[in-house]
Amino acid sequence: MSESTPPTLTSVGIDIGTTTTQVVVSELALERSGVGAVAVDIAETTVVHRGEIHETPLLDRRTLDTDAVSDLVESELEAAGYSAAEIDSGAVIVTGESSYKENAEALVTQIADSAGEFVVAAAGPQLEAVLAGKGSGAAAQAAESRETVLNVDVGGGTINMCLFSGDDVVETRCLSVGGRLLRFDRSGRVTHVSEPAARLVANHDLDIDIGARPTDDDLRRLATAMADAVFDTIDGSPLSPETESLTIGPSEYAAVDVDSVVFSGGVGRLISTPEPRPDDETTDDARFAFDDFGVVLAAAIRRRLDERSLRVRRPDEDIRATVVGVGTQTTSFSGTTTHIDESALPLRNLPVVEGPAVGPDHDRDAVARRVQRCIERGIELYELNDETPFVLSLPSISPLSYDRMKLVARAVDEAYGRCFASDYPRIVLTRQNCAKALGQQLAAACNTAAPLVVVDEVAARDGDYLDIGEPVVTGQTVPVVVKSLAFGG
Repeated sequence: MSESTPPTLTSVGIDIGTTTTQVVVSELALERSGVGAVAVDIAETTVVHRGEIHETPLLDRRTLDTDAVSDLVESELEAAGYSAAEIDSGAVIVTGESSYKENAEALVTQIADSAGEFVVAAAGPQLEAVLAGKGSGAAAQAAESRETVLNVDVGGGTINMCLFSGDDVVETRCLSVGGRLLRFDRSGRVTHVSEPAARLVANHDLDIDIGARPTDDDLRRLATAMADAVFDTIDGSPLSPETESLTIGPSEYAAVDVDSVVFSGGVGRLISTPEPRPDDETTDDARFAFDDFGVVLAAAIRRRLDERSLRVRRPDEDIRATVVGVGTQTTSFSGTTTHIDESALPLRNLPVVEGPAVGPDHDRDAVARRVQRCIERGIELYELNDETPFVLSLPSISPLSYDRMKLVARAVDEAYGRCFASDYPRIVLTRQNCAKALGQQLAAACNTAAPLVVVDEVAARDGDYLDIGEPVVTGQTVPVVVKSLAFGG
């Protein structure tokens, strides 16, 4: 491939949600950018396959059907015309209440192992909020308008909000509220009540229980309580005690005015699409068409919108927002000044150990001791040994001079030598544009055949995991995914 022809990566997005499981396949066209074209960015994203919207397979209320989900993913890739070997990047993410299932982590690991060489296993409402906001188009709308746009992704088990201001992600806001917290049969009798819904039922003294057929008034009051929590969260801090009890993660929100709101997700589709509009006159058959509370919840949120002056933007994607974000927004690229032993690539699921910031007053012994302490912390945190490589992330080196690179390289080599065998891989990540210089000095300092990979212009810290793919663009840059393997507990 000539340098004038930018490569294209194939990315898969897999979203295993509370209610539905979806697969999309995208083609990511790359381009050089920056002064002297020293960086690589995704120039264009094309979704080439939007899979069917499948109901998430369960063995029981607490267990995902791993074989059924794996078969579903395999059939969707086959329908898209791709083999696992042709997948370069992407992610599988378990979202909403599915992330709390007992075998969620085992499931995504199984799929990641079988769905391609560079597929990420990740979960968590904060990450889901960001991906949904990017997949819905809210992030692009904020960037284009230079306004503050809040994406509200209303799903089956959670509502995940992401606040975008211009090009930046300001924060995420997440609630244990969703359309599948209550489930019904077609006659309107309750078959399942999730714990967050049960708390609201108790708080508001509602007659809603498994086997009962709740009155329209009780359903409306429950939906109103959920909608109150949604708009309390949209308005920001301080929150009511009831909203606090439903909040996932931090609840101290930035004091930022919201210019507009985008609704996405399965229930969000019922909110953002004006016709047919769910209302109190909806028949029982229509109200419980999805065997859950989604239609009723959407109606309550629409009523509250009618009372507010919020500007609502239409999403580019609604029910597929998260899976489109998963498939198109998880991959970034290193700088082009890398130092890489290509035989070591690709690397997957490497734990990140955050190293020390190196200042101009730190001598070699001091740097070596500080790096060693960080590595020892990583050994304890991740149970590392000579068979389990990790990524040492260096947040800053000052100044970026030849002598400083040489000092840091020798200090890092000394720290590794005190903790591991001589042939232990050295995989180093820097935020600054210095990987080639640091890599050359490490190669000289190590005096060993140990694999050496140094990449730059990527930020990662303790608790993150890293995937590093094979080089693209004439071998000068590598695709990198920084992710979190945090599952609901």
